[in-house]
Amino acid sequence: MKTILFSDFDGTITEQETFSLLMKEFAPEASRRLIPRLLSGETNLREGVPAILETIPSARFPEMVERMRSMALRPGFSEFLDLLERFSIPLVVLSGSLEELVMARLAPYQNKISRVVAARAVLSGEFLRIHSGSAGGDELVHKAGVMREYGTVRKIAVGDSVTDLTMAREADLVFARSILAERMKKEGRPYRPFENFFEISNYLEDLWKKDPPNG
Repeated sequence: MKTILFSDFDGTITEQETFSLLMKEFAPEASRRLIPRLLSGETNLREGVPAILETIPSARFPEMVERMRSMALRPGFSEFLDLLERFSIPLVVLSGSLEELVMARLAPYQNKISRVVAARAVLSGEFLRIHSGSAGGDELVHKAGVMREYGTVRKIAVGDSVTDLTMAREADLVFARSILAERMKKEGRPYRPFENFFEISNYLEDLWKKDPPNG
């Protein structure tokens, strides 16, 4: 059975919650008002994230993209991509951020990434407008829905936040840290804890040597 790896971006591939940092920097008032409501569940992601971003002038979007280029990646990510390439495992990045921001940081690695699914910024007006072709339920990007597009495959998920919970529930193997790890434990679901991609790579390499992933 074919194996596909699905990974979150902010706080998973990046060391920090970069999207949240950018929203606070470029839309401070809307962030102060809405981020606590997003975290508490009073406002869902599908409504709350655009409500913040659409207060940002389109003219400032290039600054956001430039800021993202310098954000630190979690240690071991480059080596992790090499491992996936060696075992012919596609990497699909599922992000509740914006595709332009994700690709600004992942551009050096784009030939090793199968697909990036995220919302997009529309810059035709005075302020940003947000469009997502993969929205569903309460999510700006319905991560579990995207995973189901791939049919009957072995699914591996990597994430860090409550926003990755639907993705984790859909997966056969989960690597989790931070809030996602807490939620997985609370729900009694199995997962592998991680803090860097070296840990994930070491586990998967041992696993795949014993049980080839696309056999």
